[in-house]
Amino acid sequence: MKGQIASVHLLLTICLQHLKNRRTLSYLGSNYLEEKQINEELKMIEFLKKKGYSIAPSYQQTA
Repeated sequence: MKGQIASVHLLLTICLQHLKNRRTLSYLGSNYLEEKQINEELKMIEFLKKKGYSIAPSYQQTA
């Protein structure tokens, strides 16, 4: 019961924030998470390069 109430509260809070800020929900795309991970990896590579390390991205798919 507590879990259900917490979930409803979360959804209502999100809806209220969207209504207050007059935002619409937007579709992020089917590959949003993959792009986000690649961008994070590239940022980390740039950070390590600034620190003096030589590193290259590896795009290996995991099963």
